[in-house]
Amino acid sequence: MKPFADIYSYSPKEFKRETGLSHASFSALVDKVTTYIDAKKQSHPLTRRGKQTSKLSQEDLVLLTLYYLRHYPTFSNLGDVFDLSESYACKIYHRYARIMIQVEKVANRKHLLELKPETVIIDVSEQPIERPVKRQRDYYSGKKRHTVKVQLIICAASLTILSVVLGKGRHHDFTLFKTSRVLLPKESVLLGDSGYQGIEAYHKQSCLPVKKKKGHSLTAQEKANNMALSKRRILIEHVNRRCKIFRITKDVYRGKHKNYSLTWNLVAALVNARYGCI
Repeated sequence: MKPFADIYSYSPKEFKRETGLSHASFSALVDKVTTYIDAKKQSHPLTRRGKQTSKLSQEDLVLLTLYYLRHYPTFSNLGDVFDLSESYACKIYHRYARIMIQVEKVANRKHLLELKPETVIIDVSEQPIERPVKRQRDYYSGKKRHTVKVQLIICAASLTILSVVLGKGRHHDFTLFKTSRVLLPKESVLLGDSGYQGIEAYHKQSCLPVKKKKGHSLTAQEKANNMALSKRRILIEHVNRRCKIFRITKDVYRGKHKNYSLTWNLVAALVNARYGCI
């Protein structure tokens, strides 16, 4: 892997393919991380003791973290790429991932009430995981694999990711919404798919497709309404694709389950930064 000084000279397209971010977004992220670390050192002087042993610059440390999220290698391969030991590469990634989630955040539950978006779209996607050692049934999705579910809520106008909620593969989409207790403005219109039947009891301004009843067919008007709704909802599929540019959210997840929420929230924040949605 070339150091950051060489990669920065790449064309915008090549740089995005390597890091997942544009030049401007990467520079802004490095500045935020540097400011955060300097502030921590000022507030905790004891952490400034000793000599700096890392041979990587601040840009290279952020680059290592983004490279892992973008390409999802093993830590052994990550160490080889950056000429580090496997354990040190792992240590750097987890340290900087926790720093980056502090400087790049997705809106919390209460923040949604303050934003008051006119229209929001909700959807759930699944990511396969390695078979758990314990409580396997909780993660069995019924599709012959174990998964974790991710519920995204986005603003239809800006495509900003407003909320990220994690659940186990066995949980139904509507159950995940109810347990998440997401706070939505009453005047916001919520667009969902047929998996959210009954959501009107929790949010009156909800639009769902009409389901065909047994022994009956949909009318031409109902089919037209469903088609119009699907054309509005397709935007969240584009956002899902943006997130899965970072392979850590697409491939079989190998990490600890306790880190899954941090991973998806960090990727969502990076997607917002990459596409100028913040």
